[in-house]
Amino acid sequence: MLILLSLVVAGCATTKGTVGGGKYQSPLNNFTVALPNWTNLKIRDQNDDNNGSVSFHDDLGNLSAITYSRLPADAVTTFKDDEKRYAAYRDYFNNVAVPAFSSRAAKGMRTVREELLDDGKNKVYFALIDLPEGSALADPKKNKRFDAIKGLLIFDRNGFVYMIENEMSSVFGRVDPSTLTAKQLEALQETLKRLKDSMVFK
Repeated sequence: MLILLSLVVAGCATTKGTVGGGKYQSPLNNFTVALPNWTNLKIRDQNDDNNGSVSFHDDLGNLSAITYSRLPADAVTTFKDDEKRYAAYRDYFNNVAVPAFSSRAAKGMRTVREELLDDGKNKVYFALIDLPEGSALADPKKNKRFDAIKGLLIFDRNGFVYMIENEMSSVFGRVDPSTLTAKQLEALQETLKRLKDSMVFK
C-alpha cells in the first residue's frame, strides 16, 4: 500500500502564488484556479519545493482550500492502476488529512462519510469530516470556535496529488452532520467538483 507524505501548511500573510485576471497561480506553477467571487476575499498560501496549500476565505465564513503534493517518481506506476490509485487516495486521507485536521481542531475530528465519486473516466475520493470547535468562525459569547463540517475531494493530476476542501458552515447557518440531508450532501459534492473543474493543471 502506498502512503503519500505531504505537507499541510498553515497560511501566511504574504501570498506566494500569483493573483491576477480573476485567477490564482500556484508558486510551483502546477495549476491555476478561478478566484471565488466573494466580498473581501482573503488568500493565504505557503509552499516548499514539493508541497503547498492555498486557502480562500471571507468575513462571512466561506472557506475553500487546495493542498497539493508532488508525487515521488516511484509512484508513477502505482497511479497507472485504478485500484492502487484509489487505495493511495484512501491512504492520503487516513495518513495525511486525518492527522492534520485532528491537530487543528480542539476536540479532534470524526469521519462521517467516505466514498469514491465518478468524475468522467476516473473517480475521485470524497470524505465528509466533523470538526468540533474547528470552524473558521468563532462564537463571541462562548469565546470558542463553532463546530465545523468539511467536504474533501482527493485526486491526482500530472504528477501531483490534490486535496480540495470546502467548509459548509457560514454566518448564515451551521450544519449538524447528524441531520445532513442527501440534498445537502449532493450540493457539497457539486461545490467541490466545481472548484476542481475551475482548476487548470500544467
